[in-house]
Amino acid sequence: MNNFGPISRMLTDWAYSADAIHRRLETRWVKPMKSGDTIQPKGMVKSKRVTKNSRWVLIDVMVRNQTGEKVASGEAMVEFPDDAAA
Repeated sequence: MNNFGPISRMLTDWAYSADAIHRRLETRWVKPMKSGDTIQPKGMVKSKRVTKNSRWVLIDVMVRNQTGEKVASGEAMVEFPDDAAA
């Protein structure tokens, strides 16, 4: 569970700086983590959707360890309320 911290931090740092809200994060861990491993999360916008009150961004999340191996992948959702400046 401690590995969710850096992933959530990556998303919230990006979202909050744009007055957006990190709404969802789902990850699938594909390789075990060992004590002392370092992880690097990255995200890429997969799609955008506009609703009556918000704009939504779906993000593909990939996590690699210090040797470049993929240890997790998943999806996140960020909401940009209409009153926010994106």
